[in-house]
Amino acid sequence: MTRTAVCTLFEAHYHHGVAALVNSLVAAGYRGTVWVGHRGPLPAWLTRRAGFDRAAGRLQVTPQVVLQAVALDPPHSLNYEKPAFMRALLQVHEPTADAVVYLDPDLVVKCAWTEIEAWFADGAVALVEDVDGALPSDHPRRERWCRFFAAHGETPRRALERYYNSGFVGVPRVHVELLAAWQRICELIAAQADGALRERKRGTPDHLFHSTDEDALNFALMLGEAPLRTQGPEAMDFAPGGRHLSHAVGAAKPWQGHHFRGALRGRPPSVASQAFYRFARGPLASLSPLTLARRRVSMALATALGQVYRRR
Repeated sequence: MTRTAVCTLFEAHYHHGVAALVNSLVAAGYRGTVWVGHRGPLPAWLTRRAGFDRAAGRLQVTPQVVLQAVALDPPHSLNYEKPAFMRALLQVHEPTADAVVYLDPDLVVKCAWTEIEAWFADGAVALVEDVDGALPSDHPRRERWCRFFAAHGETPRRALERYYNSGFVGVPRVHVELLAAWQRICELIAAQADGALRERKRGTPDHLFHSTDEDALNFALMLGEAPLRTQGPEAMDFAPGGRHLSHAVGAAKPWQGHHFRGALRGRPPSVASQAFYRFARGPLASLSPLTLARRRVSMALATALGQVYRRR
């Protein structure tokens, strides 16, 4: 039986997403610890909950699931910390784990956890294609990456044709070298951030490293030969037909509300926004019952409006 370490990272209002993510893991049948790296104070809905151990940063969410908070304060965006945190789980926090999975805090799990573990049970790295997953091996962007990293002694060992989202990454212990490479590349990108260390998105889409940690992951995948087990964008609800994960990408997050207002402007709630409310209530509750009830009404009205009006 595979023992998988699970982690996420958050700061500011993303704690609402952490609550829904943990609820979705409980519903999926995950058993174990959810390691939550955070910058800044923990939210009141967690620290005031009966049973929360302030000294240890630990909460027994259910008999099967524990939330373990880990305070972090790196000089850069927490997105750069993904590979380092995953390595810390395998090396320090969960040294007997067979694999580590990172999940963004604006993502929920919709399928059974056994399906997630089956994804990488044969020793492959589990990945999901991004919204636009096409990035051919001869794409100018990849060629620019190669020229930049060649000056730092990083030479690709394989060509890849697709671009993967860093919101979900499952890595078996046997391929921990991928995490080391990803961390190395993140550090190189951060080193030339020009004062923008706290920003995840850099400049315009044609910037060399517009999506910092994601670009780092995709170049790191070129440096090794670990087998990949990938799924298309539908696996994160970026396209119709998905059933595994739901990822609320973009600046506006579902827990911030304003759903009906958005629908009036021709932007109805996404499938991922609706998935968030499916798991907004559970063992953990970051929103009050009244706020949640109002948001769900707003969501229902916005969804109905979106069926007849959508901005082109």
